[in-house]
Amino acid sequence: MPSILFSRAPRFIERTGPSLLSLPAVVFVGLLFLAPVVHLMFTSVVDDSSGQIRLSFELYRDFLGDRFGWQLLARTFIISLATVLVSLLLAFPVALHMRSMAPRMRTLVAIVLLSPLLTSVVVRTLAWVVLLGPKGLLNDALVSAGLQPITLMYNDVGVVIGLVHVYFGYMLLSLMVSLLKLDDRLLLAASNLGANRWQVLRHVVLPLARPGIATGSILVFTMSASAYVTPALLGGSRSKVMATEIYDQAIQYLEWREAAMLACILFAGVWATVALIARLEQRSRSQGGGA
Repeated sequence: MPSILFSRAPRFIERTGPSLLSLPAVVFVGLLFLAPVVHLMFTSVVDDSSGQIRLSFELYRDFLGDRFGWQLLARTFIISLATVLVSLLLAFPVALHMRSMAPRMRTLVAIVLLSPLLTSVVVRTLAWVVLLGPKGLLNDALVSAGLQPITLMYNDVGVVIGLVHVYFGYMLLSLMVSLLKLDDRLLLAASNLGANRWQVLRHVVLPLARPGIATGSILVFTMSASAYVTPALLGGSRSKVMATEIYDQAIQYLEWREAAMLACILFAGVWATVALIARLEQRSRSQGGGA
């Protein structure tokens, strides 16, 4: 009998090994991610101001019924989507060019382009404050040239510029992973069949790069939508987003329930957008495969 048990043990370990190995990660995510989210949800709907604990969705109704709430939510998502679009337009040509480089040169260029990721977000954003401020280097140069200064701080444009610089590397890395998997024989075959460069890019490169585009878009969008430092420094009170409003409610006004409600709305909106991007990428891939 013991010999049978010992003979079955390796089979049991073989079947359950991956699950057991992933158990610490599941516990870690559950304790440090899901538990705070659940706590925020309860905090936002549990009202004990009258001395009795009761469920109340009044904060959600007031926020969604107020024009300021919708403007705040819309500005957050517009800035995040603009950051994704600009990052993609800047990173795709760079990634495409890096693909044709020699491995050693590609590594060197990647180190240069991704080195800002090793610097604090605060330091990088303060550099943009020095550059784009009313008395910054850019406006000083324009005034010295006899031109009118431009306003690139305390508005949405300045926030997008700062966020693109902060998260550009994540888009570039995602695109590089997809583009490096491209088979040169596919590009050569398309050229031999008479396709020009634009047709090769449109019908061969872009469809095969869709996973990298989707991954980079999700990464940049989620981090942009929840960013605080860059919108606070470059946007100020004139370009408030959800993250800065959450900070104000929790730290300045000590309105924890309002802050929790805003965090839950932001969390739900971000995840809904991520699910939509993933769904569109999956549908595009299935249609491409069917064709």
